Amino acid sequence: MRRAGWQVRVLEAAPQAGGRCLTLRAGDTVREAGGPAQPVPWPVAPHLYLNPGPARIPHHHRGILGYCKALGVPLEVLVNENRAALVAAPGGAVPLRRLQADLRGLVTEWAVKGLGAGGLAMPVSEEDLVRLKGALRYWGGLDADLRYRGNSRAGWAEPPGAGLAPPVPNLPLDPRALMRPEVWMAASFAEGIDYQATMLQPVGGMDRIAMAFARVLGDALVTGAEVLSLRRVEGGARVAWRGADGAVREEVAPRVLVTLPAPVLARLDTDFPADRKAALASLRYAHACKLGFYAARRFWEEDAAIYGGISWTSGDATQVWYPSHGLHGEGGVLVGAYIFDGPAAERFEAAAPEARAAAMAADGEALHPGYAQAVSAPVSVAWGRMPRALGAWAEWTRAQRGLEYPLLRAPEGPYVFAGEHLSWLTGWQEGAVLSAWSALADLQA
Repeated sequence: MRRAGWQVRVLEAAPQAGGRCLTLRAGDTVREAGGPAQPVPWPVAPHLYLNPGPARIPHHHRGILGYCKALGVPLEVLVNENRAALVAAPGGAVPLRRLQADLRGLVTEWAVKGLGAGGLAMPVSEEDLVRLKGALRYWGGLDADLRYRGNSRAGWAEPPGAGLAPPVPNLPLDPRALMRPEVWMAASFAEGIDYQATMLQPVGGMDRIAMAFARVLGDALVTGAEVLSLRRVEGGARVAWRGADGAVREEVAPRVLVTLPAPVLARLDTDFPADRKAALASLRYAHACKLGFYAARRFWEEDAAIYGGISWTSGDATQVWYPSHGLHGEGGVLVGAYIFDGPAAERFEAAAPEARAAAMAADGEALHPGYAQAVSAPVSVAWGRMPRALGAWAEWTRAQRGLEYPLLRAPEGPYVFAGEHLSWLTGWQEGAVLSAWSALADLQA
Protein backbone atom coordinates (compact mmCIF):
# COMPACT_ATOMS: atom_id res chain seq x y z
CA MET A 1 0.00 0.00 0.00
CA ARG A 2 2.88 2.37 0.72
CA ARG A 3 4.42 1.52 -2.63
CA ALA A 4 1.08 2.48 -4.19
CA GLY A 5 1.34 5.90 -2.54
CA TRP A 6 -0.81 5.47 0.54
CA GLN A 7 0.12 6.75 3.96
CA VAL A 8 -0.43 3.70 6.15
CA ARG A 9 -0.98 2.80 9.77
CA VAL A 10 -1.32 -0.87 10.70
CA LEU A 11 -3.19 -1.62 13.93
CA GLU A 12 -2.28 -5.01 15.39
CA ALA A 13 -4.03 -6.09 18.59
CA ALA A 14 -1.35 -8.61 19.59
CA PRO A 15 2.00 -7.63 21.11
CA GLN A 16 3.70 -8.81 17.90
CA ALA A 17 2.91 -8.97 14.20
CA GLY A 18 1.64 -12.13 12.59
CA GLY A 19 -1.79 -12.96 13.98
CA ARG A 20 -2.42 -16.69 13.49
CA CYS A 21 1.05 -16.98 11.88
CA LEU A 22 2.48 -17.58 15.33
CA THR A 23 5.62 -19.28 16.61
CA LEU A 24 6.04 -20.36 20.23
CA ARG A 25 9.43 -20.49 21.95
CA ALA A 26 10.80 -20.63 25.48
CA GLY A 27 9.43 -17.74 27.52
CA ASP A 28 6.23 -17.26 25.48
CA THR A 29 2.78 -17.79 26.99
CA VAL A 30 -0.40 -19.13 25.41
CA ARG A 31 -3.54 -17.41 26.66
CA GLU A 32 -6.79 -19.01 25.60
CA ALA A 33 -10.14 -17.52 26.59
CA GLY A 34 -11.46 -19.17 29.73
CA GLY A 35 -8.35 -21.27 30.26
CA PRO A 36 -5.20 -21.09 32.35
CA ALA A 37 -2.11 -19.38 30.99
CA GLN A 38 0.36 -21.85 29.47
CA PRO A 39 3.98 -20.70 29.77
CA VAL A 40 6.28 -22.36 27.26
CA PRO A 41 8.83 -24.26 29.41
CA TRP A 42 11.18 -25.60 26.74
CA PRO A 43 14.94 -25.01 26.76
CA VAL A 44 16.24 -22.07 24.77
CA ALA A 45 17.65 -23.16 21.41
CA PRO A 46 17.09 -21.98 17.83
CA HIS A 47 15.52 -25.29 16.78
CA LEU A 48 13.12 -25.61 19.72
CA TYR A 49 9.90 -23.98 18.60
CA LEU A 50 6.33 -24.78 17.58
CA ASN A 51 4.24 -23.25 14.80
CA PRO A 52 0.70 -23.68 16.18
CA GLY A 53 -0.79 -21.96 13.15
CA PRO A 54 0.58 -22.12 9.60
CA ALA A 55 3.56 -24.47 9.55
CA ARG A 56 4.35 -25.15 5.89
CA ILE A 57 4.45 -23.36 2.54
CA PRO A 58 3.72 -25.22 -0.70
CA HIS A 59 6.24 -24.65 -3.47
CA HIS A 60 3.62 -23.14 -5.78
CA HIS A 61 2.38 -20.47 -3.35
CA ARG A 62 4.30 -17.83 -5.23
CA GLY A 63 2.90 -14.81 -3.40
CA ILE A 64 4.12 -15.63 0.11
CA LEU A 65 7.32 -17.15 -1.27
CA GLY A 66 7.92 -13.96 -3.25
CA TYR A 67 7.68 -11.95 -0.06
CA CYS A 68 10.13 -14.32 1.63
CA LYS A 69 12.59 -13.64 -1.16
CA ALA A 70 12.01 -9.89 -1.22
CA LEU A 71 12.25 -9.58 2.58
CA GLY A 72 15.30 -11.84 2.90
CA VAL A 73 13.58 -14.60 4.90
CA PRO A 74 15.71 -17.77 4.52
CA LEU A 75 13.81 -20.96 3.77
CA GLU A 76 14.48 -24.66 4.22
CA VAL A 77 12.78 -27.83 3.09
CA LEU A 78 10.00 -29.18 5.28
CA VAL A 79 9.50 -32.93 5.03
CA ASN A 80 5.73 -33.24 4.73
CA GLU A 81 5.38 -36.83 3.56
CA ASN A 82 7.91 -39.31 4.90
CA ARG A 83 7.49 -42.96 3.98
CA ALA A 84 9.35 -43.95 7.12
CA ALA A 85 6.64 -42.27 9.23
CA LEU A 86 4.01 -44.44 10.85
CA VAL A 87 0.31 -45.12 10.52
CA ALA A 88 -1.62 -46.68 13.38
CA ALA A 89 -3.28 -49.75 11.87
CA PRO A 90 -4.94 -52.93 13.17
CA GLY A 91 -2.21 -55.06 14.68
CA GLY A 92 0.20 -52.17 15.26
CA ALA A 93 1.82 -49.17 13.63
CA VAL A 94 2.99 -49.69 10.05
CA PRO A 95 5.45 -47.55 8.06
CA LEU A 96 3.74 -45.43 5.44
CA ARG A 97 5.92 -46.98 2.71
CA ARG A 98 4.46 -50.40 3.40
CA LEU A 99 0.87 -49.20 3.23
CA GLN A 100 1.46 -47.28 0.01
CA ALA A 101 3.28 -50.15 -1.71
CA ASP A 102 0.74 -52.76 -0.64
CA LEU A 103 -2.27 -50.63 -1.53
CA ARG A 104 -0.83 -49.82 -4.95
CA GLY A 105 0.10 -53.46 -5.56
CA LEU A 106 -3.35 -54.70 -4.57
CA VAL A 107 -5.18 -52.22 -6.78
CA THR A 108 -2.97 -52.75 -9.82
CA GLU A 109 -3.21 -56.55 -9.56
CA TRP A 110 -6.99 -56.25 -9.65
CA ALA A 111 -6.82 -53.71 -12.48
CA VAL A 112 -4.53 -55.80 -14.67
CA LYS A 113 -6.67 -58.90 -14.21
CA GLY A 114 -9.83 -57.05 -15.21
CA LEU A 115 -8.31 -54.97 -17.98
CA GLY A 116 -9.87 -55.35 -21.41
CA ALA A 117 -10.41 -53.12 -24.41
CA GLY A 118 -14.11 -52.84 -23.65
CA GLY A 119 -13.53 -51.50 -20.17
CA LEU A 120 -11.84 -48.25 -21.22
CA ALA A 121 -13.57 -45.05 -22.24
CA MET A 122 -11.45 -44.65 -25.37
CA PRO A 123 -10.62 -47.13 -28.13
CA VAL A 124 -7.28 -48.89 -27.64
CA SER A 125 -5.45 -51.51 -29.61
CA GLU A 126 -4.11 -54.82 -28.32
CA GLU A 127 -0.64 -53.29 -28.47
CA ASP A 128 -1.84 -50.40 -26.30
CA LEU A 129 -3.24 -52.87 -23.76
CA VAL A 130 0.09 -54.68 -23.57
CA ARG A 131 1.85 -51.41 -22.89
CA LEU A 132 -0.73 -50.38 -20.30
CA LYS A 133 -0.37 -53.69 -18.49
CA GLY A 134 3.40 -53.20 -18.49
CA ALA A 135 2.99 -49.74 -16.99
CA LEU A 136 0.62 -51.05 -14.33
CA ARG A 137 2.93 -53.92 -13.53
CA TYR A 138 5.80 -51.48 -12.92
CA TRP A 139 3.66 -48.97 -11.05
CA GLY A 140 2.24 -51.61 -8.74
CA GLY A 141 5.40 -53.67 -8.29
CA LEU A 142 3.82 -56.86 -9.68
CA ASP A 143 5.85 -59.96 -10.47
CA ALA A 144 6.05 -61.79 -13.82
CA ASP A 145 2.76 -63.53 -13.07
CA LEU A 146 1.10 -60.14 -12.55
CA ARG A 147 0.77 -60.84 -8.83
CA TYR A 148 1.67 -58.58 -5.95
CA ARG A 149 3.68 -60.59 -3.46
CA GLY A 150 5.53 -57.73 -1.78
CA ASN A 151 8.85 -56.13 -2.70
CA SER A 152 11.48 -53.77 -1.38
CA ARG A 153 9.21 -50.74 -1.87
CA ALA A 154 7.33 -51.93 1.21
CA GLY A 155 10.52 -52.27 3.24
CA TRP A 156 12.48 -55.22 4.50
CA ALA A 157 11.59 -58.09 6.78
CA GLU A 158 15.35 -58.85 6.70
CA PRO A 159 17.34 -55.84 5.48
CA PRO A 160 20.33 -56.14 3.17
CA GLY A 161 23.64 -56.54 4.91
CA ALA A 162 27.15 -57.87 4.30
CA GLY A 163 26.50 -61.51 5.21
CA LEU A 164 25.62 -64.51 3.05
CA ALA A 165 21.83 -64.34 3.51
CA PRO A 166 19.95 -62.26 0.94
CA PRO A 167 17.54 -59.51 2.01
CA VAL A 168 13.88 -60.46 2.40
CA PRO A 169 11.09 -57.95 1.63
CA ASN A 170 8.01 -57.60 3.78
CA LEU A 171 5.10 -59.82 2.85
CA PRO A 172 1.87 -58.05 1.86
CA LEU A 173 -0.43 -56.96 4.63
CA ASP A 174 -3.92 -58.40 4.95
CA PRO A 175 -5.94 -56.58 2.23
CA ARG A 176 -8.75 -55.99 4.71
CA ALA A 177 -6.46 -53.72 6.73
CA LEU A 178 -5.81 -51.56 3.66
CA MET A 179 -9.49 -50.87 3.18
CA ARG A 180 -9.91 -48.99 6.45
CA PRO A 181 -10.49 -45.24 5.80
CA GLU A 182 -7.82 -44.08 8.26
CA VAL A 183 -5.27 -46.21 6.39
CA TRP A 184 -5.94 -45.24 2.80
CA MET A 185 -6.45 -41.58 3.74
CA ALA A 186 -3.02 -41.51 5.37
CA ALA A 187 -1.51 -43.27 2.37
CA SER A 188 -2.80 -40.68 -0.07
CA PHE A 189 -3.00 -37.37 1.81
CA ALA A 190 0.09 -35.92 0.10
CA GLU A 191 -1.60 -36.30 -3.30
CA GLY A 192 -3.40 -33.00 -2.65
CA ILE A 193 -1.77 -30.21 -4.62
CA ASP A 194 -1.14 -28.11 -1.52
CA TYR A 195 0.65 -31.02 0.21
CA GLN A 196 2.93 -32.20 -2.57
CA ALA A 197 6.70 -31.86 -2.37
CA THR A 198 8.47 -29.54 -2.20
CA MET A 199 7.15 -28.02 1.04
CA LEU A 200 9.07 -25.20 2.67
CA GLN A 201 9.36 -23.42 5.99
CA PRO A 202 11.20 -20.28 7.19
CA VAL A 203 14.40 -21.06 9.05
CA GLY A 204 13.73 -20.52 12.76
CA GLY A 205 9.91 -20.42 12.73
CA MET A 206 6.98 -19.19 10.67
CA ASP A 207 6.87 -15.84 12.45
CA ARG A 208 10.15 -14.91 10.72
CA ILE A 209 7.97 -13.71 7.85
CA ALA A 210 5.91 -11.44 10.10
CA MET A 211 9.09 -10.17 11.75
CA ALA A 212 10.48 -9.27 8.34
CA PHE A 213 7.31 -7.37 7.43
CA ALA A 214 7.48 -5.56 10.78
CA ARG A 215 11.05 -4.46 10.14
CA VAL A 216 10.11 -3.02 6.76
CA LEU A 217 6.97 -1.29 8.07
CA GLY A 218 8.81 0.32 10.97
CA ASP A 219 6.67 2.80 12.92
CA ALA A 220 3.74 2.31 10.53
CA LEU A 221 2.99 -0.83 12.56
CA VAL A 222 1.39 -0.28 15.97
CA THR A 223 1.26 -3.42 18.11
CA GLY A 224 -0.95 -3.82 21.15
CA ALA A 225 -3.60 -1.75 19.35
CA GLU A 226 -7.04 -3.29 19.83
CA VAL A 227 -9.70 -1.87 17.53
CA LEU A 228 -12.90 -1.04 19.43
CA SER A 229 -15.25 0.39 16.78
CA LEU A 230 -15.61 1.47 13.17
CA ARG A 231 -17.90 4.34 12.11
CA ARG A 232 -18.37 6.18 8.84
CA VAL A 233 -17.82 9.90 9.03
CA GLU A 234 -17.36 12.69 6.56
CA GLY A 235 -14.08 12.06 4.76
CA GLY A 236 -13.87 8.34 5.49
CA ALA A 237 -14.18 6.27 8.64
CA ARG A 238 -13.35 6.79 12.30
CA VAL A 239 -11.41 4.00 13.99
CA ALA A 240 -11.41 3.85 17.78
CA TRP A 241 -8.67 1.72 19.30
CA ARG A 242 -7.07 1.03 22.66
CA GLY A 243 -3.30 1.12 22.82
CA ALA A 244 -0.93 -1.01 24.85
CA ASP A 245 -0.90 1.79 27.45
CA GLY A 246 -4.68 1.46 27.93
CA ALA A 247 -5.49 4.82 26.37
CA VAL A 248 -8.30 4.98 23.80
CA ARG A 249 -7.53 6.85 20.59
CA GLU A 250 -9.58 7.79 17.56
CA GLU A 251 -8.36 8.38 14.02
CA VAL A 252 -10.16 9.24 10.80
CA ALA A 253 -8.88 7.73 7.55
CA PRO A 254 -10.24 8.04 4.02
CA ARG A 255 -10.08 4.24 3.59
CA VAL A 256 -9.84 1.40 6.10
CA LEU A 257 -8.59 -2.04 5.08
CA VAL A 258 -10.31 -4.49 7.45
CA THR A 259 -8.50 -7.85 7.83
CA LEU A 260 -9.89 -9.23 11.09
CA PRO A 261 -11.03 -12.86 11.05
CA ALA A 262 -14.76 -13.07 10.40
CA PRO A 263 -15.76 -14.32 13.90
CA VAL A 264 -13.87 -11.43 15.52
CA LEU A 265 -15.20 -8.86 13.05
CA ALA A 266 -18.75 -10.11 13.57
CA ARG A 267 -18.49 -9.17 17.27
CA LEU A 268 -16.88 -5.77 16.68
CA ASP A 269 -18.87 -2.56 17.15
CA THR A 270 -19.36 -1.44 13.53
CA ASP A 271 -21.87 0.37 11.35
CA PHE A 272 -21.88 -2.38 8.72
CA PRO A 273 -25.31 -3.10 7.22
CA ALA A 274 -27.33 -6.01 8.58
CA ASP A 275 -26.63 -8.35 5.64
CA ARG A 276 -22.86 -8.05 6.04
CA LYS A 277 -23.07 -8.57 9.79
CA ALA A 278 -25.23 -11.64 9.28
CA ALA A 279 -22.84 -13.06 6.67
CA LEU A 280 -19.87 -12.57 8.97
CA ALA A 281 -21.65 -14.23 11.87
CA SER A 282 -22.72 -17.23 9.77
CA LEU A 283 -19.26 -18.02 8.37
CA ARG A 284 -17.99 -21.03 10.25
CA TYR A 285 -14.31 -21.37 11.19
CA ALA A 286 -12.52 -24.67 11.75
CA HIS A 287 -11.74 -25.42 15.39
CA ALA A 288 -8.29 -26.79 14.61
CA CYS A 289 -5.91 -27.55 17.47
CA LYS A 290 -2.21 -28.27 17.93
CA LEU A 291 -0.15 -29.52 20.84
CA GLY A 292 3.62 -29.45 21.14
CA PHE A 293 5.76 -31.78 23.24
CA TYR A 294 9.42 -31.41 24.13
CA ALA A 295 11.60 -34.52 23.96
CA ALA A 296 15.08 -34.48 25.45
CA ARG A 297 16.02 -37.37 23.15
CA ARG A 298 15.05 -37.38 19.48
CA PHE A 299 13.73 -40.93 19.74
CA TRP A 300 11.96 -40.76 16.36
CA GLU A 301 15.33 -40.32 14.66
CA GLU A 302 17.39 -42.61 16.89
CA ASP A 303 14.91 -45.48 17.18
CA ALA A 304 12.83 -45.32 13.99
CA ALA A 305 15.01 -43.42 11.48
CA ILE A 306 12.23 -40.87 10.99
CA TYR A 307 13.58 -37.51 9.87
CA GLY A 308 10.69 -35.09 9.50
CA GLY A 309 7.27 -35.98 8.15
CA ILE A 310 3.95 -36.94 9.66
CA SER A 311 2.66 -40.04 11.41
CA TRP A 312 -1.05 -40.81 11.77
CA THR A 313 -2.70 -41.99 14.97
CA SER A 314 -6.01 -43.80 15.32
CA GLY A 315 -7.06 -41.49 18.17
CA ASP A 316 -7.99 -37.85 18.56
CA ALA A 317 -4.38 -36.68 18.10
CA THR A 318 -4.78 -37.47 14.37
CA GLN A 319 -1.28 -36.44 13.30
CA VAL A 320 2.16 -36.36 14.91
CA TRP A 321 4.67 -34.10 13.14
CA TYR A 322 8.42 -34.63 13.48
CA PRO A 323 10.63 -31.56 13.07
CA SER A 324 12.47 -31.24 9.76
CA HIS A 325 15.09 -29.02 11.39
CA GLY A 326 17.60 -29.55 14.19
CA LEU A 327 18.38 -33.04 12.90
CA HIS A 328 20.58 -34.98 15.37
CA GLY A 329 20.36 -31.95 17.64
CA GLU A 330 19.96 -31.62 21.37
CA GLY A 331 16.31 -32.45 21.96
CA GLY A 332 13.38 -31.47 19.81
CA VAL A 333 9.84 -30.16 19.78
CA LEU A 334 7.37 -32.34 17.94
CA VAL A 335 3.73 -31.71 17.17
CA GLY A 336 2.05 -34.27 19.37
CA ALA A 337 -1.38 -33.54 17.92
CA TYR A 338 -2.75 -31.75 14.90
CA ILE A 339 -6.53 -31.99 14.89
CA PHE A 340 -8.20 -30.36 11.91
CA ASP A 341 -11.82 -30.09 13.08
CA GLY A 342 -14.85 -32.10 14.12
CA PRO A 343 -15.68 -33.92 17.36
CA ALA A 344 -12.02 -34.61 18.16
CA ALA A 345 -11.26 -30.88 18.03
CA GLU A 346 -14.31 -30.11 20.15
CA ARG A 347 -13.16 -32.58 22.82
CA PHE A 348 -9.64 -31.15 22.77
CA GLU A 349 -10.88 -27.57 22.93
CA ALA A 350 -13.15 -28.28 25.89
CA ALA A 351 -10.44 -30.04 27.92
CA ALA A 352 -7.95 -28.46 30.30
CA PRO A 353 -4.33 -28.35 29.05
CA GLU A 354 -3.27 -31.16 31.39
CA ALA A 355 -6.05 -33.45 30.16
CA ARG A 356 -5.23 -32.65 26.54
CA ALA A 357 -1.61 -33.59 27.07
CA ALA A 358 -2.43 -36.87 28.81
CA ALA A 359 -4.81 -37.93 26.03
CA MET A 360 -2.39 -37.00 23.25
CA ALA A 361 0.50 -38.78 24.96
CA ALA A 362 -1.65 -41.92 25.20
CA ASP A 363 -2.45 -41.67 21.47
CA GLY A 364 1.26 -41.48 20.68
CA GLU A 365 1.88 -44.80 22.42
CA ALA A 366 0.26 -46.58 19.46
CA LEU A 367 3.07 -45.24 17.28
CA HIS A 368 6.05 -45.28 19.64
CA PRO A 369 5.95 -47.56 22.72
CA GLY A 370 7.19 -45.54 25.68
CA TYR A 371 6.11 -42.29 24.02
CA ALA A 372 4.29 -40.96 27.09
CA GLN A 373 7.51 -41.19 29.13
CA ALA A 374 9.67 -39.74 26.34
CA VAL A 375 7.73 -36.49 25.90
CA SER A 376 7.18 -33.66 28.36
CA ALA A 377 6.46 -29.93 28.73
CA PRO A 378 3.21 -29.84 26.69
CA VAL A 379 1.87 -26.60 25.23
CA SER A 380 -1.42 -26.56 23.33
CA VAL A 381 -3.44 -24.14 21.23
CA ALA A 382 -7.15 -24.55 20.45
CA TRP A 383 -7.80 -21.85 17.87
CA GLY A 384 -11.49 -21.64 18.69
CA ARG A 385 -10.47 -20.32 22.12
CA MET A 386 -7.82 -17.85 20.94
CA PRO A 387 -9.47 -14.43 21.53
CA ARG A 388 -8.06 -12.67 18.47
CA ALA A 389 -8.94 -15.52 16.08
CA LEU A 390 -11.93 -17.53 17.40
CA GLY A 391 -11.11 -20.24 14.88
CA ALA A 392 -8.37 -21.45 12.58
CA TRP A 393 -9.66 -20.82 9.04
CA ALA A 394 -12.91 -20.21 7.19
CA GLU A 395 -15.02 -23.18 6.13
CA TRP A 396 -17.27 -21.98 3.31
CA THR A 397 -20.25 -24.02 2.20
CA ARG A 398 -21.10 -24.14 -1.50
CA ALA A 399 -24.22 -22.07 -0.86
CA GLN A 400 -22.24 -19.42 1.03
CA ARG A 401 -19.70 -19.20 -1.79
CA GLY A 402 -22.53 -18.25 -4.10
CA LEU A 403 -24.19 -15.68 -1.85
CA GLU A 404 -22.11 -14.42 1.08
CA TYR A 405 -18.66 -14.66 -0.50
CA PRO A 406 -19.28 -11.94 -3.13
CA LEU A 407 -20.93 -9.78 -0.47
CA LEU A 408 -18.05 -10.04 1.99
CA ARG A 409 -15.41 -9.46 -0.70
CA ALA A 410 -17.02 -6.28 -1.96
CA PRO A 411 -15.79 -2.91 -0.63
CA GLU A 412 -18.36 -0.74 1.09
CA GLY A 413 -17.94 3.00 1.35
CA PRO A 414 -14.62 3.67 3.08
CA TYR A 415 -14.20 0.01 4.04
CA VAL A 416 -12.18 -2.52 2.04
CA PHE A 417 -11.86 -6.14 3.17
CA ALA A 418 -9.16 -8.80 3.00
CA GLY A 419 -8.03 -11.99 4.71
CA GLU A 420 -7.54 -15.68 4.05
CA HIS A 421 -11.31 -16.13 4.40
CA LEU A 422 -11.81 -13.92 1.35
CA SER A 423 -9.98 -16.28 -0.99
CA TRP A 424 -10.20 -19.81 -2.35
CA LEU A 425 -7.12 -20.76 -0.29
CA THR A 426 -8.55 -20.55 3.20
CA GLY A 427 -6.16 -21.72 5.87
CA TRP A 428 -3.09 -20.74 3.85
CA GLN A 429 -1.00 -17.59 4.06
CA GLU A 430 -1.13 -17.48 0.27
CA GLY A 431 -4.87 -16.88 0.49
CA ALA A 432 -4.27 -13.86 2.70
CA VAL A 433 -1.65 -12.49 0.30
CA LEU A 434 -3.84 -12.90 -2.78
CA SER A 435 -6.78 -11.35 -0.96
CA ALA A 436 -4.64 -8.39 0.07
CA TRP A 437 -3.54 -7.83 -3.51
CA SER A 438 -7.17 -7.93 -4.63
CA ALA A 439 -8.07 -5.40 -1.93
CA LEU A 440 -5.29 -3.11 -3.12
CA ALA A 441 -7.00 -2.96 -6.50
CA ASP A 442 -10.22 -1.97 -4.69
CA LEU A 443 -8.35 0.76 -2.81
CA GLN A 444 -7.04 2.19 -6.03
CA ALA A 445 -10.45 2.11 -7.74
